[in-house]
Amino acid sequence: MVQTGVREPVQPSGAFPNNWLHIGVNPRLKKGGLVPSGDRQPWFHLRQNKHHPWSLDESQVDQYHLGGALHPHIRWWEAMDVPRRAVQIIEVAEMVMVSLVCEDLAQNDDIAQLIRSVGPTAVIVGLLDGPQLAARWSARYASVLADDPGSSVLTLSSFGMVERSRPEGRDASRAIALWKDPTTGVREIPLEPGAHGVLLTVSFDRATRYSADRRWPVDNSTFCYAVAVHQVRASDVGAGTLQAPPLAATLPLLVTEELTILTAWAEGVAEAAAYAPERVDELLAQARARAPWRAELGLPDLSPALADAIESLGRVVRRVAAPDGTSSFDALLTTADEDHPDEKPFDGLVRQVLLSMLEERRTRQSSQASATR
Repeated sequence: MVQTGVREPVQPSGAFPNNWLHIGVNPRLKKGGLVPSGDRQPWFHLRQNKHHPWSLDESQVDQYHLGGALHPHIRWWEAMDVPRRAVQIIEVAEMVMVSLVCEDLAQNDDIAQLIRSVGPTAVIVGLLDGPQLAARWSARYASVLADDPGSSVLTLSSFGMVERSRPEGRDASRAIALWKDPTTGVREIPLEPGAHGVLLTVSFDRATRYSADRRWPVDNSTFCYAVAVHQVRASDVGAGTLQAPPLAATLPLLVTEELTILTAWAEGVAEAAAYAPERVDELLAQARARAPWRAELGLPDLSPALADAIESLGRVVRRVAAPDGTSSFDALLTTADEDHPDEKPFDGLVRQVLLSMLEERRTRQSSQASATR
């Protein structure tokens, strides 16, 4: 689930807003299910900052009908701090996603080079722009990432800005988003009259990775493509006004760096369970706090929260009981997928991270088996 947090493009008062895109990820979010909530189903929140300020010239002041507030003969620069450039990379199972804000999509800087090196599955771009049409600038720059490295790109603009954009001699458009991928091409996504939002459904498939050093192509990467667009309309009958949870309830159990380390160890457990189940305990012993190898390499010890997460990972593995005829990997996958009513939020988080890594390994196993037939 993605929520834009981009503020107004111009702040004549001199205030310095936060220009960013807010991303929320929940591993329990499933199609057709309830929206996860409560302490047992935590959301992970990340913020992608904007790196390049923008200015409105006379043509854009006229295009967005802002002449009543902004003098058209003045170039109005966005009042924003320019933070140190950084990009948040989200990896969920086999999907790798990054986000950009507005004209950052059009810049060929260090961040753009990094994105091309990573080759994310999806790039989500939050805009304060006009209609997202296939003939406009955002579609051209989305095509660059779709062609190389083959990412799927979603550009999403504010409906308020889309409505205000009325260039001379152009018809009005309600296209708030545009989807571009290397397989199905470009798709304009409108917000229909009476709708309050749009639900975009994407599907994943295996993709072939090619190398320039004469290695054989391998079907071990993933691409996504849009398969359905549904207009969302608020119901007149509901549960009433929902109270926002207190801020403390939304704080993450682990910070981003700790979650990354936990995911790496969970991936190691999944690999060991698939190929060397007798070495899983040895691997977990090396993952725990105060392991000698960290001091030998000059690495700091685990934080208390991460140390607890590693211990929780070990408890999940020790719960595994493989019936006759069942592999250790399948037994661990079944255990990681079991909900426990008395489970603590921290243990549930660790179990979901392990489940994600096990499912990714199972998908790769299935693909490799199909390729050998």
